[in-house]
Amino acid sequence: MANQFPGDFSLLEVSLYSIDESQKIDIKPLVLEINIYESIFSSALQAEFAIQDIGENLISSLPIVGQERIELYISSDKKYYRLNFSVYKIDGRTMQEKNQVYVMSCVSIEALRNENFRICERIDGIKSNDIIKDILGRNNFSSKSLETDDTVFPFNMYVPNWRVFDLFKWLSVRSVPEYKKDSIGFFFYETIDGYKFKSVDTLLDQQSYPSKEIKYSFYQGNTSSYGNGSGEQYRIGNFASPKAFDIYDDLRRGAFCHNAIYLDVNRATYRVFKTTADDFWDKSSHLENTKPFVSGGAAQMLSRGSRFVYRPSTISTWGQWNEEQTDKEKENIDEINKNYEKAFYRYYFLEYNQLDISIPGDLSNRAGNVINVSIPSPKKSPDNKVQRDERISGRYLVTSIKHSILNRSELRTYITLSRDSYGGKSLPDINLTGSQVNLDGTN
Repeated sequence: MANQFPGDFSLLEVSLYSIDESQKIDIKPLVLEINIYESIFSSALQAEFAIQDIGENLISSLPIVGQERIELYISSDKKYYRLNFSVYKIDGRTMQEKNQVYVMSCVSIEALRNENFRICERIDGIKSNDIIKDILGRNNFSSKSLETDDTVFPFNMYVPNWRVFDLFKWLSVRSVPEYKKDSIGFFFYETIDGYKFKSVDTLLDQQSYPSKEIKYSFYQGNTSSYGNGSGEQYRIGNFASPKAFDIYDDLRRGAFCHNAIYLDVNRATYRVFKTTADDFWDKSSHLENTKPFVSGGAAQMLSRGSRFVYRPSTISTWGQWNEEQTDKEKENIDEINKNYEKAFYRYYFLEYNQLDISIPGDLSNRAGNVINVSIPSPKKSPDNKVQRDERISGRYLVTSIKHSILNRSELRTYITLSRDSYGGKSLPDINLTGSQVNLDGTN
């Protein structure tokens, strides 16, 4: 696959600094391949440097023991990027006389600081976006930019000696966005631009990258751009769909319906509530229109809970004990745990429908973007024209992205896409009546 534009990408510098910053070594001539990773599921950038070291033996001569800094200086699409990573591992080392090849694995320095930076304190009446901003600024933990969405509810809790990023993940799952107060869920992650604390709904409702008119399309090599005239820059080189659905696994995980058991260990009592994916679906944003499930069907997936989820609670959050409480009253019981139940469905379906694509190198594309994808249908049409596969095509969230720099001169981009819904026409909810049909024919 060619670069985005001929001559557009340039690897300007690759510098290795000793731990005390007293030595700076130009390792660009030694680099065979560089891979840079972003993901909305990762709190830190990661990178891999494949090195061919002939006659230098940097591992021993510098020496490299971990925490060394690698600085990249890159030019792409008239933009300049200066990225810094810390070495945490060397593996795959092979040696033959003076020639050796190995891989230096690196992360953002904050990922290493996270391992020995603990939070053990009381939080009273502080919203999660303010908590994150405060902690990142403590003790020089990070000076990188932070972009956040506002949250609704403040937290009152004791943080029991958690790592920084573990606390941020705990808050993300339980935070309610101001943008859509009946929904749930955030992601805390790092991109080339800095840190993001973004609500799931904000991400799903954003305008497609780079614009709503552009579609990333797959088409045959000897044809013109498929469907939108967007050209080589937005041409999909290869695609694969690693997951369409797995109903068996979904049922085991309680993805459609589960029973939440709220336990009050102090009073040795409990309450049980059943929730389904349908209870929260319309209150949240989605990338496409077709739900990945139906309310009815022979398996009765939303009729009975397929998993029990145990949640610590207290009887004081239930109000007066009353078995005759209305459904509306029960909705207001133990708000934090009820939000957790919403998140249970929210995050599961967000990875339900996955697509992997490769595109020409584009360092401007980010994890957390939404892109519009057009995939041709393998079904032959009566007029022999290529039709779009409506089920797999449409809007996707960029959940992870890998930028690969090959031979110091070529940039390629590989993207993992996910969404919680399907394209094409919606499925009708099925309500079966009468006796159940047994597959063995006994009825």
